[in-house]
Amino acid sequence: MPHAQPPLDLEPLTRRLAETLGSQASTAVDLPHHTVRPATDAVDVAPALALLARLQRDPAAALAYEGTLGEGGMGRVMLATQVALGRKVAVKSLKAPSPHGTRALLREAWVTGALEHPNVVPVYDISLDAQGAPRIVLKRIEGEPWARLLGAPERVRARFGVDDPLEWHLRTLMQVCTAVHYAHSRGIVHRDLKPENVMIGAYGEVYVVDWGIAVSLRDDGTDRLPLAREATALAGTPVYMAPEMLRVEDGAVLSERTDVYLLGAILYELIAHRPPHDAGDLPEIVDSVLRSEPVFPPGAPPNLVSIARTAMARLPEHRYPAADALRTALQRHLEHRGSMLLSAQAERRLAELTALLDRRGGDDDPVARYRLFGECRFGFRQALAEWPDNARAADGLRWATRAMIEHALRLGDPKAASALLGELSPVPVDLRGRVEAGLAEQAAGEARVAQLERLEADLDPSVGQRTRTFFMMVMGACWTLSPALRSLFVDGGITYTTAVGGPLLFMLLGIALTIWARESMGRTAINRRMLAIMFATFGALVLNDLLNRERGIPVDHSLAQHIGITALAVTCMVISVDRRLWPAAVLCTAFYVAAALSPRHVNGFMALANGSLTVNAIWAWFPRGEGLLDPRRWRPRGDQ
Repeated sequence: MPHAQPPLDLEPLTRRLAETLGSQASTAVDLPHHTVRPATDAVDVAPALALLARLQRDPAAALAYEGTLGEGGMGRVMLATQVALGRKVAVKSLKAPSPHGTRALLREAWVTGALEHPNVVPVYDISLDAQGAPRIVLKRIEGEPWARLLGAPERVRARFGVDDPLEWHLRTLMQVCTAVHYAHSRGIVHRDLKPENVMIGAYGEVYVVDWGIAVSLRDDGTDRLPLAREATALAGTPVYMAPEMLRVEDGAVLSERTDVYLLGAILYELIAHRPPHDAGDLPEIVDSVLRSEPVFPPGAPPNLVSIARTAMARLPEHRYPAADALRTALQRHLEHRGSMLLSAQAERRLAELTALLDRRGGDDDPVARYRLFGECRFGFRQALAEWPDNARAADGLRWATRAMIEHALRLGDPKAASALLGELSPVPVDLRGRVEAGLAEQAAGEARVAQLERLEADLDPSVGQRTRTFFMMVMGACWTLSPALRSLFVDGGITYTTAVGGPLLFMLLGIALTIWARESMGRTAINRRMLAIMFATFGALVLNDLLNRERGIPVDHSLAQHIGITALAVTCMVISVDRRLWPAAVLCTAFYVAAALSPRHVNGFMALANGSLTVNAIWAWFPRGEGLLDPRRWRPRGDQ
């Protein structure tokens, strides 16, 4: 259990608070959020008031100079203490007072003082020194010009704790764009934007300085600033100048887009590490300014290059319409930088893929081809997933896919090309036509191959081989034994009735076996031809006997013709079914001749002829290496 706290004595604290509030004590309950101020102050203000009175009598004593911060062509900047406020300030004055210098210094003071913006150095005062020359009291910036940091990425990393110096510089430029856009909203054009005129404070603060040659877009009636439309004198920094700045004497008018060009020139320097018109001698600089066709180094970020080209367009109407539009473009670049980095990586893979696809005379490497295509396609898709409007990634994905489709068509693989075609949107009409033509040609070729395969299978003696052998064993055994049995068991000799009945019975047996094994026996041309010849033979035997009976030819002579018809049928089988049956054809022919010469032995010769055909067929068709007695081998399956 926690220890209970002793009761607090609130009376002393309440009394003290009431004494502090004084007259406000009665309303303290109603003013709980008001500041409690001390009732008495021990600070003696008399010395401060005396100091202010002395400074009013002696303005020269208002600033206590301590040293020089920097010098320019006409002026210098001194470090001083503003005595009245006790703070360090920067005091800008002229080295040698002159009407021209005085006017420039005063204009800078007027412009800077009118631009109350976080990225513009505040003006604290403007006064005369002891010699009557003007001086500007400015906020002291504890920093350095931006130009000193452009070529020192390690220094930027160490000082500001950034991982990507380029991104830091771009964000600095965006702040400069904000200050310039604010100045434009007040009708003021800087005319001398460059890294040297941007100060970076100790904590990364960004200040646009040196507004000495600024011009006004509006006539406010004070004549403090020259009007842009009347500024005919050449002014600015040549290596950053916009084309119209060189043609002011020819009637070219300065505008907000002049500063946009100068901001684009700073962006060029961030990319190329040098000013855009740093071309050598003065004529070359002038030519570079008038042409305004900046050349960027290889490997420069394409999106930044595009932004810089737009900002530095030769004609003002082709540039960004305002400094804020340039800032927005830079902001979008930074927002989508991850997507663009993915695009750049994918483009490198695409370059390798293109080189591989264009290679001639080398071995085709499908593994490398599909690996590179997969990598670049994945990269472009990831880039589009992060930024769906990334046109660079969309173009790269289309290019990679089309390259693979073209390659697949060259390899004769329209199906692979068709599968990739669905990834293109929209699909080019010419490419779709080529793929469809390739598919049609491939389908026609496959149809021809399938037809040849069907024909080959139709003529393959191994298909239905077991069923055909079994069929021949049954039919051959009956056909071989029937003449012998007929001579032994038919009393009174052979008649045409028994002669005709035999082929009819065999025909019925053959029909029964065919129905039983119809799938296998009807599967191939060999089996179909064998059946056709067999049934034609039986029909010929019956017709032969019927005709011979009408003509009065002895039945034994008609039976001898049975052997001849069989020999003819076997010869047909040799020609159209299986050449290996030629021994049976020869023997059947020989037995036909023997039976014709000796009709009384016709049954024996018929048995020998039928037996030779049966044995020959079984030898030719018997499945090698398979058990003869295994009943599963003789099932009438279509794959036999």
